[in-house]
Amino acid sequence: MTSVPSRRLPSSGNSPLLYCLLALLLTTVTTSCELFKPVDTTGPTTTTRPGRGDDDLDPVQSRRVFDEETGTYIVINAPTQTMDTIVWQDGQGAAPITEDGQYAYVPPAPTAPTAPGLPPVTQTGTGRNGSRLLSGYGVDFVLPFLSDRYAEGATAIDPNSLWALHFYSGAELALDEVREGRVAFDVRVQDSRANATKVKAILNSPEYQRSQLVIGPYLKDNVTLVADAVRGQEKVLISPYSASTGVSERNTNYVQVNPTLETHLRQLLAHAYNTQGADRIVLVAPAGERERLAYFQDEYRLLSGDPDVEPLEEMIISGEVPDLSLYLQGRRTVFMVPVYQDQVFVSNFLRQAYMATQAENGDNVAIYGLPQWADFDRLNAEFVQATNVHISSSVFIDPLDPQVREFRRKFYDRFATLPRDEAYIGYDVTRYFLRMIARYGTRFQFELEDHPETLMHTSFRFAPVAVIPADATNLEEAVIDRFENTFVNILRYTDYAYQRVN
Repeated sequence: MTSVPSRRLPSSGNSPLLYCLLALLLTTVTTSCELFKPVDTTGPTTTTRPGRGDDDLDPVQSRRVFDEETGTYIVINAPTQTMDTIVWQDGQGAAPITEDGQYAYVPPAPTAPTAPGLPPVTQTGTGRNGSRLLSGYGVDFVLPFLSDRYAEGATAIDPNSLWALHFYSGAELALDEVREGRVAFDVRVQDSRANATKVKAILNSPEYQRSQLVIGPYLKDNVTLVADAVRGQEKVLISPYSASTGVSERNTNYVQVNPTLETHLRQLLAHAYNTQGADRIVLVAPAGERERLAYFQDEYRLLSGDPDVEPLEEMIISGEVPDLSLYLQGRRTVFMVPVYQDQVFVSNFLRQAYMATQAENGDNVAIYGLPQWADFDRLNAEFVQATNVHISSSVFIDPLDPQVREFRRKFYDRFATLPRDEAYIGYDVTRYFLRMIARYGTRFQFELEDHPETLMHTSFRFAPVAVIPADATNLEEAVIDRFENTFVNILRYTDYAYQRVN
């Protein structure tokens, strides 16, 4: 598993969270305000969780969770992202959030009333990089609540609304904590309805014009719309979910919380290189999927410190997985297997590695894979454990962590249900970024690299992603493309469960 065991909410019936959702949708989703509740900026912005180290790493998550009622793992009915051969794709999964004619957005009439006046904001100082310190900041949550799918008297939550509902419910608990300080926030909740037309209407609204921080939305195309809108403005977009590349180029106002596939692959190799003490690292891919191995080769040159180092060995398999015993005889070998869809291929490879390992009678192998492996139901647990399988993940929540246990209690006390992964993410994202903008002002993104923090669902290790323009003549002409979290949770399968090892 790549995420904390948590109970799936019922998709029908009189769930207490349903009434919270309906109240939110009917009264506050479009223009709700937490009128300039203050935030505490006196406390530290960097914390270390008990029992955790400060090692760097994190993203791509499994969509299985532990159902405490049945005692089994289940696949949640929520938005997911999968990968193609190079980049993550958005919005694939059971009952994905989509824009379609059945739920078409109807813009408000031109005579709709404008937003009420907001308290005045004054500048209180100036920070680095031209950042303005203000007495208050506007914050917009743009999330797919899908309020247009609820008729009067609705008694069930659309499964796709649950992602946004849990995310914002977690954010509400963070808002409770940041309201006690000297800096104020105007917080508004906007329903994107997973609809580009609706997102454009939000961007044209007077409420949005008053914002300095935007959190959301979900679909890649909608994230691109908002990212392009904040470009060059005194606004920063925090994308909490999309791990896609190419969302918005050369945009210093775009912050990506979820690492890209490239970052996942690089961090997997870095962990194997630094911790496994292997005599041999072999890159494995089915025929036709060799492209992503280039990321490993690039990272290996950086890790070795030698740009002319001999490339890592590649094993391209077209057909049956070969006998792996020759790779393991008298040496410790790491296999990097960046396969995310072909469960049969992964199962066969693990079986062959297990057989070769048993012949050697020793701990002489490690296999590194992708988050989707946690969802594969054909993998033999004994093979997975005996071959020292590691995977990456964007989310890992330790149910024994005191902070996690306290959050679960608070969430249950408030919403009468247990939090899903999105609730932890909403809490972490809201708490971290509201404190950062309160302390460092409107251009706080340039301070992110110096403020790593260990949170409940992952760690934040932000860094600017540089790109070199096509017409550049040297590396010094590189420009910032975006800011991205570079931490990837590395999970090892041990005692028949995945545990974080970095």
